[in-house]
Amino acid sequence: MKKILAFLLFCASAFGVTLNFVTLQSDFVQTITSESETVDYYGKFYAKSNNRAYWIYERPTPKKIYFDKNRVVVIEDALEQAIVSKFEKAPNLIDVVRNAVKITDTLYKAKYDGVEYLITVKNYIPTRIDYEDKLGNKIKITLSNTKKDFKISDDLLTPVIPSYYDVINQ
Repeated sequence: MKKILAFLLFCASAFGVTLNFVTLQSDFVQTITSESETVDYYGKFYAKSNNRAYWIYERPTPKKIYFDKNRVVVIEDALEQAIVSKFEKAPNLIDVVRNAVKITDTLYKAKYDGVEYLITVKNYIPTRIDYEDKLGNKIKITLSNTKKDFKISDDLLTPVIPSYYDVINQ
């Protein structure tokens, strides 16, 4: 879970610096392929260049993930729980992205925590992200219906945890 959250934080930072946007929103399909199976996750995300983002996983396992520079909040309505994780030291992903290499007009390469990310773009808008995690899983995130620089309310990026949910602080 922490690796997924770090990657999502990386994405919010990466798009903000390398691809020069104020906001980005998109539908996504995240495909994770291990040695024995492939799982597709579907959802939407909203991101601002100030490292605030909201990822909505719709299926197969619904969850909402909010993050900013200092914490991540994962809300799982089916379990009536929220997991709040604070970063002891927030990754300086801005520096990572500033050092990303433009391979072609449509492909960027960035490295974070020993993992290499390939970001495919069209008209300076990300369309796909590929990487292999440290466990050998191949991850592909395909973006569609992407909108750049549309207004995203801060309220949308602010988690609301119902009072009756269990809250797990990590």
